[in-house]
Amino acid sequence: MDTGKLKILHMTESQGWSGGAAQALFLARQLREAGHHNIFACPPDGDLGRKAAAEGFEVVYFKPRRDYDLKTAFELSRLLNALRPDILHAHHPKAHAMGLIAKFLARHKPIFVVTRRVSHPIITTFFAKLKYKSGLIDGYIAVAESVRGLLTAYGLSENRVRTIYSGTDTTLFFPQPPVTAIVEELRLPTGLPVIMLVGNFSPHKGQYVLLKAAKTLYLKGLDFILVFAGRGTDSTELKALFNLEGLPPAKVRFLGQREDVERLLSVASVSVNAAVKGEALSGSIRESLAMGIPAAASNISGNSEIVKDGVTGLLFSPGDCGALADRLETLLKNADLRSELSKNSVSLVRENFTVEIMGARTLAYYRELLSRRSDN
Repeated sequence: MDTGKLKILHMTESQGWSGGAAQALFLARQLREAGHHNIFACPPDGDLGRKAAAEGFEVVYFKPRRDYDLKTAFELSRLLNALRPDILHAHHPKAHAMGLIAKFLARHKPIFVVTRRVSHPIITTFFAKLKYKSGLIDGYIAVAESVRGLLTAYGLSENRVRTIYSGTDTTLFFPQPPVTAIVEELRLPTGLPVIMLVGNFSPHKGQYVLLKAAKTLYLKGLDFILVFAGRGTDSTELKALFNLEGLPPAKVRFLGQREDVERLLSVASVSVNAAVKGEALSGSIRESLAMGIPAAASNISGNSEIVKDGVTGLLFSPGDCGALADRLETLLKNADLRSELSKNSVSLVRENFTVEIMGARTLAYYRELLSRRSDN
């Protein structure tokens, strides 16, 4: 393009709000600020579709029922021919599959980029291999080095996979005093530490690991408030797990989905990521570190790329409730350590994990892929 401005079609099947949906929106904002045209193909009635439309982005209908929804793929191929984007960027698995089929069918062949955000092992069926190794995919973005390693181990060449860390909005997430309204809403006793886990409720997110660790701490005489936030964290299932541990009801707050995570985190003494599998690069940990909140995180996938043990937080083996209890006890009892970790973590995020850095690196990768095509 003569002006150097790109048209990017972002694809995702995401219905509810998630870290991946947030990253897609962050990226589009950064690209728009740089003068590029962004369009979202996503469920218009979903959280991302509504947010994107409210911010003035064009949103077109995309709602595949399964990985290989041929009707949706044909519709998407017609959309590619009509819009003629320079870049087709798939942000989630069904978008990956649909984009692959649509590019095969379409006359217009955009650069096709796929972001992988999870560290689950990739299955090795015929169709999975076709989906991941197809030459129609120009490049992959891995959100952590560990995810990049997963893709190259699967057989993708090194030059087809680029690590670009997910970004944190440091205009929202920065060191700040506790928000009074949140202290009052959560009825937080003065001086009592708050252990917070922000993440949608599911077995692989490890809320049960924190509950068992909290019981160990409580039986040792430590006093604190537990706070769970994220989709499903106000569910009867999580409350039942809490009741099984026999902790006093006054020691926990079940908040469910929140739109004010930065305000919530302002009252946290320690942020926990207790994921046992699948986590690539925890968004809540990035945001916590950006605010200077010490982290205790499971040593899984990309967590160790942002939580440097003893430098920006403390790591523990995934699923090891006793080890998490030990790390939390260390953090709660050592104010000097918390202060040092806080200072280091803010610097780390600002130097490596901002939305501005993520946007600039993604744009540079788009241009690199376009240049490779023109050279060939």
